[in-house]
Formats: sequence, structure tokens, C-alpha cells
Amino acid sequence: MRLSSGHNQILLVNKVFPNLLVKTYHGNVFLNNLIRDKWMIVYSNPSDLMPRNLEEKKQLVQHLKELKSINCELMGFSTRGFKEHLVITNWVNSYLNDELVFPIFYHTEGILERDLGEESMEMQHPIIDPVYLVDKDGMTRVVLNGLDDDNRKIEKVLDWASRAIGTHSMSNPVTA
Repeated sequence: MRLSSGHNQILLVNKVFPNLLVKTYHGNVFLNNLIRDKWMIVYSNPSDLMPRNLEEKKQLVQHLKELKSINCELMGFSTRGFKEHLVITNWVNSYLNDELVFPIFYHTEGILERDLGEESMEMQHPIIDPVYLVDKDGMTRVVLNGLDDDNRKIEKVLDWASRAIGTHSMSNPVTA
């Protein structure tokens, strides 16, 4: 379903988020075993979140605190390359307090795009660097298409998550 003005930027999905096998410090684990009873915001290529200055870092920290307060977990899937994956992982682990650190997985197989992306949506425009909003039951409720850079801004994503979690339903979403 397309919700935006012809550019397929915001999509209602209502599909199960793939239960990916991810590598952690404790070994390989299925994703649904890591996050339970929480909403998830899943960024493809989370390096886009990395602050460029002190003010952006303060804003990111504040947004991460707000996500925690609404029982929402942020996680990233780096798909552009392993070097970029290491940069964002090192930044997150070095500069954020332990309670704000979020998991980042290296993922090049395209499972998310295949299962939740343009192929399953029969879309005319590609989904670029999507952001997924996943509910407590593992259902993908919204996909924000990164084709529009504004959709990847943490402020917008936080707003979408707050609205969805507050209503526990995306039956009456607010359009962009």
C-alpha cells in the first residue's frame, strides 16, 4: 500500500519481520530471541545516524533515551560494506553509555529487502536504505523508504514509533 505522494516513501506492511540468524558476542542467535515484548526500529545502514558534531550527538542521545522510554529498541543492519559496519559499531560502543548502546549486525544477503521490500510490494520505485517499524509481536508495521532522506532522520522515525506505540495500531497512520 502506498501512502505518500507517488514516491512510495511510507508503506504499511503488516508482514512478519524475518527471524534472521545474527552473530553476537555470545554466538549466533535468532533475532526474535534477542528482542521480546518491545517494538523495534530497524535501520538499514545505521552509519547514517552517526553524529557529525557535539550537538548532533546530544540530539541522538536524547532520541535514544526517548525510544527506551516508549519500550522501543533501535537496531541496525549494515549492508553497504564491512568497513562501514566496523566504523559505526566502534562509534556506538565507544561513545554511547551502556544503556543506550544498540545492536548493529552486518547483513549483506538482502533478506529484508526481498521479504519486506519492493518485490513483495510490486512497487514502481525502489526501496533505498529502508527503516522498519516492528511491533511487539514481530510484525513489520511501517517501512520508511530512505529514497527520501527525511525518512531516515531519527526525529521522524521517533515520531512514527511514538504514534504507533501510543495507539498500538497503524490503522489510522499519519501521512508524511
